Amino acid sequence: AVVSTQSTGEAVETEVVKSETFMNYIPKVWGPIVALHFIALGTGGIKPCVSSFGGDQFHASETDRMQRYFSMFYFSVNAGSMVATLLTPELRQMSCMGESTCYPAAFGVPAAFMILAIMAFFFASKWYAKVPPQGNPVVDVAKVTFSMFFGDKDPIELHGEKKYKETRQLWRVLAVFIPLPFFWALFDQQSSRWVLQARLMNGNLTMFGGQFEVKPDQMQALNPIFILALIPVFESVVYPLMKKVGLPTSPTFRIILGMTITACSFVICGFLQIAMEGKVSSWNDAHPGDNFTIDNFPKNEQIHILTQIPMIFVITCGEILTSITVLEFAYSYAPPSMKSVCQSLSLLTTAVGNLVVIIFSKVTDKPTYLFFMWAAIVLLAAVLQGFICKKIQGPLDEYRLKELEGKNDGVELKEKDSAV
Repeated sequence: AVVSTQSTGEAVETEVVKSETFMNYIPKVWGPIVALHFIALGTGGIKPCVSSFGGDQFHASETDRMQRYFSMFYFSVNAGSMVATLLTPELRQMSCMGESTCYPAAFGVPAAFMILAIMAFFFASKWYAKVPPQGNPVVDVAKVTFSMFFGDKDPIELHGEKKYKETRQLWRVLAVFIPLPFFWALFDQQSSRWVLQARLMNGNLTMFGGQFEVKPDQMQALNPIFILALIPVFESVVYPLMKKVGLPTSPTFRIILGMTITACSFVICGFLQIAMEGKVSSWNDAHPGDNFTIDNFPKNEQIHILTQIPMIFVITCGEILTSITVLEFAYSYAPPSMKSVCQSLSLLTTAVGNLVVIIFSKVTDKPTYLFFMWAAIVLLAAVLQGFICKKIQGPLDEYRLKELEGKNDGVELKEKDSAV
């Protein structure tokens, strides 16, 4: 609306402008906010349940098949992520509905795929094995835990031996989760601190007779590609080879090994940062009139962005060993009535890891120190993981064995040390 210069019409026209601006503002802000809340609500229901539901299709004794299932589940998640990453920007760039972009297609096509997935799940429902809900495990755990630490009566007498043992097993599983936020603190910095490093690097690439520029955030597309390529390798080559040479392949050992390898990726990143700083220093020494810093150094003279590939490859190996194994561990060792609860709590470690990043990143503002600091933190977390697993692996395995035999009722599980 055009605001009138007449005194009688100025206020009215101004209100019309404000009203139209406000009405246009509402869908642009509140639309995404509402959508994000629906996504959070939906994924909160899907993520902890879908992996557990898949595990329910196997007998508890089929450990090898269950391990392969969780690997293929993770494979499918990353395949979908990669397809969405490649397809959605192309759909968005189309012209539609009189606009130069087409967000309806970018959001509508994934929504259509989700509807097809729901239909497929619905029509195949009769072939699935379904474990019926068994009350509210969160309330039961809270009651038993309170009785264990603060109650005057024996918790077994109050709640029964079965709930008592399930609660103890749950706390053992949660103890294994304690160091995991430090793993996620490193892993999630791929999309933040590693991208910031890539922005300072030379992205020019000559290929097939043409000149291309590799953008910093495009390097992160290598992670799902490596995931899809390496999961079959780990299942068919790495794990059988570990068994052949006598290395443990238990979930806890794989988690510790994965955390250690993830720390190595940040060591590589730290040395790469040192090389970049050395490149700047060498340039300034050779050109006395220049006084570049790493932030304003010409990118075409800097180390090439593809030198990040080794550290992305290494952290992907750590992810396969840790992230997939945590899914398997949270399902396999959780009490029967608490499978989804354990999956939910394992996912919660990711959020805690993001808080850890916020806290520890304030220690120093020098990237080189931060990379080596994070590597040291995760190595310490891996040592802590080993100590925890050594203390509780015996009771964990004993409970699971009794569950397989159907003898958990009336069997006392004694705390004992055990090799990882």
